[in-house]
This record gives sequence, structure tokens and C-alpha cells, in this order.
Amino acid sequence: MFPPLEGEELAAWAFASPPVLWYIPVVAMKSEALILKISGARVEGVIDEVASELPVRLVLNGAPLVTLLATPSELEELAVGFLLSEGVLREKASVQGIEVSEKDAAVHVSLSDLPDDWERLFEKRSISSGCGKGVTFTNYRASFADRIPFTGPMVSLGDLRRQLDTFRSISRLYLETGGVHSAALSDGKEILFFSEDIGRHNAVDKLIGKAFLASVPLENKVLLTSGRVTSEIVTKAGRNRFPVLISRAAPSCMAISYAEDMGITLVGFARADRMNIYTWPKRIALD
Repeated sequence: MFPPLEGEELAAWAFASPPVLWYIPVVAMKSEALILKISGARVEGVIDEVASELPVRLVLNGAPLVTLLATPSELEELAVGFLLSEGVLREKASVQGIEVSEKDAAVHVSLSDLPDDWERLFEKRSISSGCGKGVTFTNYRASFADRIPFTGPMVSLGDLRRQLDTFRSISRLYLETGGVHSAALSDGKEILFFSEDIGRHNAVDKLIGKAFLASVPLENKVLLTSGRVTSEIVTKAGRNRFPVLISRAAPSCMAISYAEDMGITLVGFARADRMNIYTWPKRIALD
């Protein structure tokens, strides 16, 4: 930690041009930024920790596919989760190789048995409601055809509250920077996997990719997310067969409609002892 700047030093820094070093790509999960911190009448220059963001290229079978703005961690999982959520990757046997290139900030994925129409999946894109005007190629309506069946309660209210308490404090990077989203995978009793990223969509994709690479099925699991739930997040959950989606934040009206159509139990504002259940409530035992 550098000593606080005051007086002429503070004024000189505040009106100076940003240092060139700010524009050098970073590979650490977090970095330091010199900021003006204002508290009441006190103004001081201090070093603050901020979450890192890096443009990461996804290269599929040697051809650039998309660039994702992400926290530079779990990039293999991010690439796999994105391809699963977009319907390009369907079976683990299709993965011929995954290589992360730090030199050019890229993930190279080799797949066999690509869907016959996989290139057409990427002809139409939507600007998502994610941070940074994210792009998605998913055909939302294609996920409605195979509704997730209801098989009875999957998680008790008591177990859910306990897991939410763990989920709230599990991200060390969030506690240090306040600048990332979290996603977790639960079997209804315990949190099995956890991922974090500057983008809520990326955090979910990393989690999906992590479970896929570990050969853990998602059909009977619970997806927890810290971010608001929009149609894209529900579509990711539906395509990957999550029956329960729980968020600490709010859902959109389209997210609720999609969850109802896909057969997903959607819970929002899940914090401490309160939550709102929007669709398919009987998967949560309220006793």
C-alpha cells in the first residue's frame, strides 16, 4: 500500500493523464488502481484492488469464433461452457483438445462431430443484456421443445438457506474487489462447484464447463447465481437441463416466462430468510 496523497501531490495526480500501464493486458485475477477516495470531507489518493477484465478469443477448430470479455481464470471451463450453452458442444467425446494460449489470450478448442448446422447457429446474433453489450447466438425458442420434467421436491427451504449463506461469502475475489459475479452448483444439500467472473453470463458458463469436464450431470442439480436473471441465463439453464435456478437478484419478465415454459423452478431475491419463487414452486419443500 502506498502512502495517501495529499495537497499538491494529490492535485497533480488527479489532473494527470492516465499512465500507459493501465492499457497493458493483465493476466492476474485482480490488479491495483490509484483512486481518489472520498469519505465525508476527507479526500485522499489510495491504491484500490479492482477485478481484472481481459478480452479472450475463442478459436474453434482453427477459426476465430467469438471474443469474450472475462476474468482471466478457468478459461478452459469458460470456453466449454459457452459452447454447451450455445448448442455447439453436446457430448464430452466430441472434445478433441483444449489449449489456453497466454501469448495471444485465446482458448483453442478442437471438436469432432459438430452439428451439421453449427455454422448457421452463428449467423444470427443478439445483443444480450449482459455487461459490455454481450453477444449471444442462442435460439431461445429451441429450448422450449423439451420441457424439464417435474419429479417432486429437490431441495428443502432449510438446506437452501444454509447454502445461500455459504454462497454469499464464498467469493474471495468479490470480497476483495466487489467487482465480480458468482455461480455455484448444488446437489440440493451441498455446494459442489463454484465459479466467478466479471460477467454473470461468464460465471454461469464457467460453472457449466467445470461440471461437464468433471462428468457431473446437471439434470438433478441446482444452479445459484449472484446476478440478475434474464432470458439468456434461463436459456443457459434450460439448455443444460437445470431444473432449479436461484438468484440473489431480480428476474426479468421474460426470464419468468421462459422458466415457466421450460419447466424450471425460478427463485429470485434469495437472501437470508427471504426469497421469491416465480415458477414451478413444488420443487422446493417449504416444510
